[in-house]
Amino acid sequence: MIDATDFTIPGTGVLRNKLGITDSAALLKATTDSAVLRLAELHASPIRGGFDSGHLQAIHHHLYQDLYDWAGELRSIDADNVSGSQVEKSLNSVLDRLGRENHLKGLSAEEWARSASTYLYDLGTIQPFLAGNDITLQEFAVELARKNNLSLQWEATPSIASDSMAPLSQAEQSANLRRLIMLAMDTDPVAQHSSRSYVLEQGIERFLPSRMG
Repeated sequence: MIDATDFTIPGTGVLRNKLGITDSAALLKATTDSAVLRLAELHASPIRGGFDSGHLQAIHHHLYQDLYDWAGELRSIDADNVSGSQVEKSLNSVLDRLGRENHLKGLSAEEWARSASTYLYDLGTIQPFLAGNDITLQEFAVELARKNNLSLQWEATPSIASDSMAPLSQAEQSANLRRLIMLAMDTDPVAQHSSRSYVLEQGIERFLPSRMG
C-alpha cells in the first residue's frame, strides 16, 4: 500500500525532490522561487487545454517540474476527504460539470466569481496532487477567467489567499473564495496587497504530507 512515507526522505518528513533538499524550510523556499518563475512563464504563454483533468495536470507539471518527479501526476495516497483511488473519478466529475456549464461563458463578473468559487472549493476539497494544489488551482482559475475575457490578479489580493483552502465550513469557504476572486478581478483593490511569494509559500506549505491520511 502506498502512503505518504513513500514520497518523503527517510527520517526527515520532507518530500523527495530533484535537488536533494532535506530541510523543509529550504525546500519551501526552493519551491517558491521555482514556482514564481514558472508562473511568469505561464502568464506569458498559458497552457491551452480543455479545462479537464489533463489540462490541470499540465499546469501542475509546468509549475513543479524542476523539483518533483511526480509533477503533474494525480495523488495516489489517501487525504482528508478523498481517497487516492477516487481522485481521478472525483476530479473528472467536477470538471465534466464545468464543461456542461460551457466553462462559465457568458456570465457577469459577479456571477462568474460566484460559480468559479464553487468550482475552486470542490477542486480544493479533492486535493488532486500530493502538493502544490493551491497555486495550481489559482493558475487554473486564471486561465479559465482569460477564456471568459476576464482577468485575475492573485498577487493583488490580501492574505485571505493563503487561507482559501482552510478547514472552514462550506459556506464560509465559498464566501472567502468568492471574496478572493472578486478582489483578484479588481486591478487596484483598496486592501493591502500581499506579495506573490507569500501566497505561494502558504499555499504549498499546507499540502505537505502531514495533511495526508
